[in-house]
Amino acid sequence: MHPVVILIPAAALIFGPRLWAKYVLKQHNREEENFPGTAGELARELLDRHRLQRVKVESTDVGDHYDHEAKAVRLSRDKFDRKTLAAVTTAAHEVAHALQDACDYGPFVLRTHLVKVAKVTGEVGSVVLLAAPMVALISHQVVPPVIIGTAVFAMLGAGVAVQLASLPSELDASFGRALPLLRERYIGVEQAKDARKILIACSSTYVVSSLVSVLNFWPWLGRRPVVPAPRNPPVPPVPSRLTALNPDISPGGPD
Repeated sequence: MHPVVILIPAAALIFGPRLWAKYVLKQHNREEENFPGTAGELARELLDRHRLQRVKVESTDVGDHYDHEAKAVRLSRDKFDRKTLAAVTTAAHEVAHALQDACDYGPFVLRTHLVKVAKVTGEVGSVVLLAAPMVALISHQVVPPVIIGTAVFAMLGAGVAVQLASLPSELDASFGRALPLLRERYIGVEQAKDARKILIACSSTYVVSSLVSVLNFWPWLGRRPVVPAPRNPPVPPVPSRLTALNPDISPGGPD
C-alpha cells in the first residue's frame, strides 16, 4: 500500500477538526450589538449568579482555560472585551468548568488528579531518559531496556489517561452546562444553534486529540523489552583426555 493512501486520511483526521473549529470561530467572531455585555462581563455575571464570587475572571495570552489551582476563569485577550458569539460561548464553557469544580463533578476531579500524576510522571520519566546515556557511559553497562521502556510507557500512559478523562468533562461543560446557561437569558434561538455549532466544532478537537494519544500509545501495549544476552559468555574449559583418565591432574598441567 502506498504511504500517501495512509498519510492523507491521517492528516485529514488530525488537522481537519482543528481547521473546522478555527473556521467556525472566525465565522462567528463579528460584534453583536444586542449582547448586554462582553465575554468577560458575561463570565463574571454567570459566576456571581452561582455564588462563585471567589472565582476570578482574567485575560490571558496563553489561551482560554479555567485554572483549578488559582480559581480563575481566563479568556484570551481577543475574546475578553468582545461582544461576539464565539467569545461569549467560550466564556460560558470556561465558567462551566468552574461550576464542575465547585460541585466536585467526578470526571473533572479525576482529570485534575491525573494531570498532577502526569506532571510528576513526565518529570521523572524525562530524568530517567536523560540520565540513561550518562549512566551507561560512566558504568560501561547497558541500561536495562525494561527501565527505559517503563519510563516511556508511564509517560505516554499518563498522557492518554488525562486525554480520556478530559472528554466527559469537556462534553459536559459544553452541552450540559454552557449551552443551557447561554439559552437562559443571553442568546436567542437562532444564536443558540450557532453556539451549539461552535461547541461541536471545538469538541471535535478534544475527541481527535484523545484518539491520537491512544494511537500513539497503542504500539506500546503488550510490548516486552528484550534483555540482551552477554556479548562474550564464559566458555568452560574442555578437559583433555589425560585429565579425564586421571582427575588428579589439573587442566593447567602438573604442579
